[in-house]
Order: sequence, then structure tokens, then C-alpha cells
Amino acid sequence: MPITTVFRFKNHALMMALAAVYPAFSYGAGAARLDFASGNVTAVSAAGAQRGLNKGAEVGSGEAVVTGDGGRAQLRFTDGGMVSLQPGSEFKIDNYRFSGKEDGEEKGFFSLLRGGLRSITGLVGRNNKSAYKVTTNVATIGIRGTEFTIAYTGANSIAVSTGEGMIEVCNNAGCAVVPAGSSATVSGPNTRIERSDVKPRLDPAQPPVDVQPVFSTSEQRQDNGLIQPVSAPLVSGSDYVVSYSGTKSGSAVIQGTGAGTPAVFDEFSTLKSFSYSGYDYKATSVAGSFSMDGVIGWGKWTEGETIPTGYGSPEALKEFHYVTGKPTPTSDLVALGTISAVYQLAGFTLPTSSTGVVGSAPSGTLNVNFSGGSATSIVANVNVPIGGSTYNLNTLVGSGSGGQTFNMASGGAFVNGFFAGANASHAGLTYKFNSVVGEVQGAAAFKR
Repeated sequence: MPITTVFRFKNHALMMALAAVYPAFSYGAGAARLDFASGNVTAVSAAGAQRGLNKGAEVGSGEAVVTGDGGRAQLRFTDGGMVSLQPGSEFKIDNYRFSGKEDGEEKGFFSLLRGGLRSITGLVGRNNKSAYKVTTNVATIGIRGTEFTIAYTGANSIAVSTGEGMIEVCNNAGCAVVPAGSSATVSGPNTRIERSDVKPRLDPAQPPVDVQPVFSTSEQRQDNGLIQPVSAPLVSGSDYVVSYSGTKSGSAVIQGTGAGTPAVFDEFSTLKSFSYSGYDYKATSVAGSFSMDGVIGWGKWTEGETIPTGYGSPEALKEFHYVTGKPTPTSDLVALGTISAVYQLAGFTLPTSSTGVVGSAPSGTLNVNFSGGSATSIVANVNVPIGGSTYNLNTLVGSGSGGQTFNMASGGAFVNGFFAGANASHAGLTYKFNSVVGEVQGAAAFKR
């Protein structure tokens, strides 16, 4: 999910500790209270009335918080969520409601009119994702996770990144899911949402020491002063493995290429082509792509084709989900010894069906037992929402084939995948199964 040095919520113990220090407040009609304010920070009512804000001040639904050129503010909402505003920002609380518990009436609708923010969400939107959104001039951001950043890069352009969980960015051109550690840019309300290898630039705020673990960041910069790319790129070469699931000549297929596959990537680590079994697989239209840590990448080709390198006929590819990376060296797998490992879902493509239905963000883990240089058991405990139902793949239990790769089948469902990176730090898989809306396919990337 691509990283700079940043403090994040990495475990439930930390989240519980922070919740104990900063409980969800219950005060009057206020939506939020300022944990800190520095420089020029004001509240503007719906009628245009202005008032200065200092630490401890409350702001309510319908008000906007505006920071001057040197102003910074951190708001803590009654549901425990937080928003950190950068200098030159205007953040409006359009419609906020929280009764102290999740009762189905809670909502958090906000607008970022200029500037930038970092946000960690609270109880609003935790179960009902549609209850939370941030609107900008060019796109609307919905949450599927906990921590994200938005910054204007121009009057009608923004950059976004996700620290934990995931966000969904939508405009008139469509929607894109930005998973943890990944970034994207939007250049206008009607332009395609593009993946980016650089996080939005926000000048680091200087919060009090007691809240620093929440929003503090140490941005790594290159010699030219630019922010260091979030991830090392995937570089074209002949030592990759590709797992894919899609439609080839009208039929659903799932396959893994095995180690030593030649693959070609563009400057954004998008897989453009690879060669396998006498065919060159080439993308002609890419729906989106992401990469993580310079180890693993995933995405979807809306359209592509296979071109025979010898005998054979070209075949059309559609809704072609893939995950790719350099397979873990066999020596690293042997060195792991006998261990049990849990991999967290780090990225994915939205599932698609043979009838044209697009699903929602999957969730889950990959549970693996390693021994003797191979995976002795693998459980893909992945939930895939599509067509109004959620399908669980946790019945798929299998063993690694040759250590670096694996494939499993159970009850009409199929999974193909591999381990990537030093000491099997990452894993990727594609899946295919039958549902009420037809054959469902998708890709997922994991990190241990």
C-alpha cells in the first residue's frame, strides 16, 4: 500500500489507548471541539458571522472553520473522529449528527473548499459508510477505513492519500478506491482519477506533544526538495510472477504464470504487458493500478489482448484483474522455518461479475502456515460483497505448490496466488467463484 515515515494506527491496543486519553466528548449542540489552534483560526456561521477560535472552542453543524496563512487547527468530533487543518484551509461541517451511539441517524457530511486536511474517522461511518463523506470542488471522498489526507493542488485539482483502511474517490468520470499507503490525483470534476506515487504535500503541523502520535509525520524528501515517492517503482524485468483472473475470448479464466515471467511496467508501476505460455498479454485500456513497497502491484485492465509469439490466434481480454510481483526466493522460505503468519488485506480491485455487476471493497486476511520452505496450509479468509450479498472464501484451504506460488479450489471457487518480497513479506492472489449475479472475479494484495 507504498510508505513514507508516518505514525499510524497499527493495532487495536493503540486505538484503545488513544480512545482512553481522548474520549468522545458529549457537549451541547457542538459537533467538535478544538484540541489546538495556532495562528489565525476562525469559525464562519451559515449567515456569514465570524468569531475567533482558540483551544477548547466548540464548532457546530453548519459552521466552517477557516485557517489563515499561518493558522493550524485540530478538531475532535463527538464521535471520536479528528480533522487536522493546514494553513489556508476552509473546512465546512455541512451536516453532522451523533447522539453518542450508532443508532442509524448519525452522519458526517463535510466540505473542504480550499487548503488541506488529515482526518482520522470515528464512529460515524464505521458501519454505515454512506453516512460519511468529504466533498471538494472536483470529487467526493467516501470512507472505507480510518485515516486519509486531502490537499488542493490547484483551484480545481486535488491529491489524496490513504494511511489506514481505504477511501473511495468519485467524480463525474467515475469512482476509484484508494487503499492504504496509496495516493491519487483528480485534475477536474470530469477527469479520470489517476493513481500517483507521491503523497499530497502538506506542511507538517506542529501539534502539542500529547497529541503528536496521532497526526505527526516525518516527510522524507529527496535532494531536490520534493517529497520522496511513496513507493519504489516496479521495474520491467524477466523475474516476475503474475496471477490473473478475467475474461478471455468471452470465457472466465484464472491463472498464475509461475516465477520468471517477463513483465513490462510504465512509470506509475502499471503492468502494461507480460509474456506467458507462448502469448504476449497486453493492456489496451487500464481501469486503475496500484503498487506497494516496490514489491507487489495490482490493478485491472478494462480491455486487452493476447498476441501469439508463435502459432495461435489473438484473444480479447476484458475485466482482467491482476496482481504481480517478484516471488520470494526459495532460500527465504526455507529460512522462515515453521511459523504461522497472518497477512492483512492491503489492496484490491473491486470485484466484477460476468453480468456486468461491480461489487464493493472486499475485506479479510490470508492465514498461512510455513514449514520446510513451503506453505503447508493457506486459508484465504476473504469477504467479497457483490450483488447485495457477501461471499466468503474462507473454505478455500490448500497448500503451496513449489513454495512461491499456490492455487486452491473448493465448491466452485478458485484462488491462484504467490508470495513476494524478502521473507514472504507480501502475498497476492486472484479469485473466481459463482454467485447470483454470475461468475465473480477480482484481485487482492496482502502484507504480513
